[in-house]
Amino acid sequence: MSNPVEDLWLRAIEQRLPKTLEVDPDLELRLVCGTDQAGQPMFCSISSLKPGIPELSDAVDVARTQRSIDGHWVLLLTLKAPKFTDVFVRLCAHIVDRVSGTSSEAQGLATFMASVEEWRTLLKAPPSQRLSLEAARGLFGELLIGFSNLALECTVGDVIDAWHGPFQSDQDFQFPGGPLVEIKTIHSGTRRIQISSENQLNRLPNQRLFVCVVAADDAVADTPGALTIPGLLDHADRLLQESGVPQSELARRLDAVCFDRYDEAYEDMYFLPTRHQFLEVKGAFPRLEPSKLPNGVSRVSYFLNLADLAPFECSISELGLPPTEPKASPNESR
Repeated sequence: MSNPVEDLWLRAIEQRLPKTLEVDPDLELRLVCGTDQAGQPMFCSISSLKPGIPELSDAVDVARTQRSIDGHWVLLLTLKAPKFTDVFVRLCAHIVDRVSGTSSEAQGLATFMASVEEWRTLLKAPPSQRLSLEAARGLFGELLIGFSNLALECTVGDVIDAWHGPFQSDQDFQFPGGPLVEIKTIHSGTRRIQISSENQLNRLPNQRLFVCVVAADDAVADTPGALTIPGLLDHADRLLQESGVPQSELARRLDAVCFDRYDEAYEDMYFLPTRHQFLEVKGAFPRLEPSKLPNGVSRVSYFLNLADLAPFECSISELGLPPTEPKASPNESR
């Protein structure tokens, strides 16, 4: 981001003058930097796609709003601690550099989120960490549904572009112009699913939203049908290679969830998928809506009983995914 825009931004920060500057009108994802009415440095993206809400630190305020003028989403980062101005500007410059290499708004937004997550991980994470069993189960479910189910109905490029779950999005898969799909991976004996926020089952009037419940039990190596995350990743690698999609897109998502695919511990972590079902969030589907919560209430987590969701079950063909030629699913094992 070493250009005249950055120089103007630094001057506005120094003078504490309210100012907004478009970073580069040629970028697929609109990026704006400047200072707010209080002279605080700010940086934001403007997109037709709904972004997740990344976590940074108490020094940076993160806000997501939807503009009434055109329905576009604004993800705004505002620095609250002036002593970190240099670090904040470097973070934003890193985001710009990464986004400039993308070819679509969806890729740009995913890259924005990944860049923020990389910095947060670099500065806060311990040198070595491993996913908990439940976090690994969740990743297993996303990979299984994404690359062994959704990829049969649309292109693998569509799937990888739509996979926003690793970037803290409200739904795991967000297809531009298509459905939103949230994956919930549970034990086969579990009778309810957890909804992590009031936004997870929220959608615009013209959007369709689905929940896919995946049952995957802990297993051992010789359990028939049991799979590992590295095994699913090998399958995803083959699909990406055959389709000419950069495998770096998969690597970025694994980095965002701090998954080390070369950690041998995951080679021995087997899951047995026993079933999955798609549910459409429509009509009387039980859910909390942000607009109906009392003022001041946010980040609400709650549970839904699966027995009450049976009337909303549907098939994968009803999702309305971007069409493609059908292809056979490889028999995956590890």
